[in-house]
Amino acid sequence: MLTGWAAAGAGLALGLRVLPPAWTLGARELVASAVLTAALFAAVGWRFGWGIDLVAYSTFSLVVAPLAVIDFLERRLPSALILAGLLALGTIFGLGAVLTAGYADFLRAVAGMVVLGLAYLVLALAAGGLGAGDVKLAGLLGLALGWQSWTVVMVGTVAGWLLAAVARLVLRAMGRMSRDAPMPLGPYLALGALVTILGGLAH
Repeated sequence: MLTGWAAAGAGLALGLRVLPPAWTLGARELVASAVLTAALFAAVGWRFGWGIDLVAYSTFSLVVAPLAVIDFLERRLPSALILAGLLALGTIFGLGAVLTAGYADFLRAVAGMVVLGLAYLVLALAAGGLGAGDVKLAGLLGLALGWQSWTVVMVGTVAGWLLAAVARLVLRAMGRMSRDAPMPLGPYLALGALVTILGGLAH
């Protein structure tokens, strides 16, 4: 199952090549996102098995993998891809809520989206350093994390920032980054969310 699901993830990621111009990935972004998506599909399949969570978090992986790659290489987070992820994930969670009577999970996911999005917006306006893409990504991460629990929302958010801080310290120690140089946050925020979701924290 896992091998086939990983192959499906890679195929879907490669299919992003045929999307409209605003979503089109360059060759290196496409290959990197396909490899990353395949790995994430396998991890999600191992963690959840068949069910609504498999569909939801595979879709989430399909969106955040290219977002992380693009932000890492080009320091941008395409709004169209984030908004598509919000729409797709929200629809899947909504369907899951109807099928399993998990309305509390759905409401918590929406609340997580709103809370994280507003928190990042306030932070961006008050302290700077965050772009509009980071704020929108926060909403997507809040939606994905919130479906699990508020604990997962908090741990996933903190984990992302800790990963970013550690990466920055390592890069500075290696002389690869100056003290005031900007740094893409998207890959680390996404990784923190994914690690937390796959870690299986209790509700």
